[in-house]
Amino acid sequence: MLKWIRLSLAALATSFVAACGGGDDPPFTVADIAATDARFGVLNQALVNTGLKSTLLQAGTYTVFAPTDAAFDALAAELGLTRAQLLADRALLTSVLQYHVLATRVPRASVPLGRAITPLAGGIFKIEASGSSLVVTDGRNRTSRILETDVGATNGVIHVVDRVLLPANRNIVQTAQSLPQFSILVEAVVAAGLADALSAPGPLTVFAPTNDAFAALLAELRITKEALLADRALLTRVLTYHVLPSRTLKADIVTGTAITTLQGGTFTVGADLAITDSRARRAAIAGTDVLTSNGVIHVIDRVILPLPATNIVQTAQSLPQFSILVEAVVAAGLADALSAPGPLTVFAPTNDAFVALLAELRITKEALLADRALLTQVLTYHVVPGRVLRAQVPVGAPITTLEGDSFTVDATLTITDQRGRRAAITATDVFTSNGVIHVLDRVILPAP
Repeated sequence: MLKWIRLSLAALATSFVAACGGGDDPPFTVADIAATDARFGVLNQALVNTGLKSTLLQAGTYTVFAPTDAAFDALAAELGLTRAQLLADRALLTSVLQYHVLATRVPRASVPLGRAITPLAGGIFKIEASGSSLVVTDGRNRTSRILETDVGATNGVIHVVDRVLLPANRNIVQTAQSLPQFSILVEAVVAAGLADALSAPGPLTVFAPTNDAFAALLAELRITKEALLADRALLTRVLTYHVLPSRTLKADIVTGTAITTLQGGTFTVGADLAITDSRARRAAIAGTDVLTSNGVIHVIDRVILPLPATNIVQTAQSLPQFSILVEAVVAAGLADALSAPGPLTVFAPTNDAFVALLAELRITKEALLADRALLTQVLTYHVVPGRVLRAQVPVGAPITTLEGDSFTVDATLTITDQRGRRAAITATDVFTSNGVIHVLDRVILPAP
């Protein structure tokens, strides 16, 4: 009899809404509908048990994502509880029910697809289109299908869902720990002493490299995992380069513009969801929007790298093959200029290239270093304003140097200088904090 009364009231509400022109002034509150629609028996009892029913009887504008009885029974089974035990747990019910309520009226047409939605309980969930349906992803990355939308009420709107939504119960670190593909990332975070920072309230966004991505990095850097984990300074710089100081879901990512990281460096994301890091290396975003209690994780297939901590001069000083170049830069008084923010591109001759130049000019190294005017002219001829990576070198076109003269580079990466002399570029894209170095096997010379 009671079921028949509820169904009759629900039918009456539907008829009244239709008579009023499609729901502009429905006769019942959100709580009334929960009490009269047979699908929401458990929801109604849960609202009564938690004292939330009185809230949803009041005037206001609410959006309620209303789980069916079947959804509540599925939750009870998921949690290992009976329906009675679930209804008796007031604290759990309160947090769960508040997670289903928004403090504003959001009809289907206004749902911000892919964006963070914040319910009364705090935390977030998101809604995305799946064909003609809408799917909710909750804080624990569980999904629920919206069975019906825009059930009108005097104080809001109801969307019917087939699964009870749950708020996040793991932060970024805990979520990474629960996923085997991030075991090396977790080791790195702990070794760098960043676990507490990534467990703080945030919100944060982490672009998380997989174990395969770390394995590829070790091969690229030619170091062992143990050596990488022991270098805390390097780890900190690299890991914080993967973190944004805000929650940025996939739908929030602005493509084609510089994105500033917690480390301070920037990267860009293309329309294909590929990251280009500060060293022009690319990483694909392989998975997005893994929600956590303090932010979001996106999965990437390559470890991205910030610019090194050392500038052009410091980098050259650290590489033995450039010891004569460093002496020449100091003798010419150019060390400060090449240490400035830049960016600059230096075509750097090796020691063997300088030895060959001394023989070609028939002078000693001491005589060359003593001729500051000549040194300055020659060295600035090796410097180009801006960071010009190998892929950006304009093949066959004149490249104007800081000295004022130009040279050309052909398709084989061979330079022809102003005197018709040729020098091979033997290594490219040695990144520094203020530019990039390309290695030359011969000193190039401007016009006499």
